[in-house]
Amino acid sequence: MEMEAGLGGWFSFYNHERPHQALGYRTPAEVYRGAAAVGP
Repeated sequence: MEMEAGLGGWFSFYNHERPHQALGYRTPAEVYRGAAAVGP
C-alpha cells in the first residue's frame, strides 16, 4: 500500500509538474493535451 501511494505521487509529479528537456521543457501532460510550447 505504501509503495503504491509513493509511486502514484511520483508518476503524478513526473507527468504533470516536471518539465522534460526532450519535450521542449513541457510536461508529458502538456504534450499529450497539445498545449503550446513553453520556454526556449
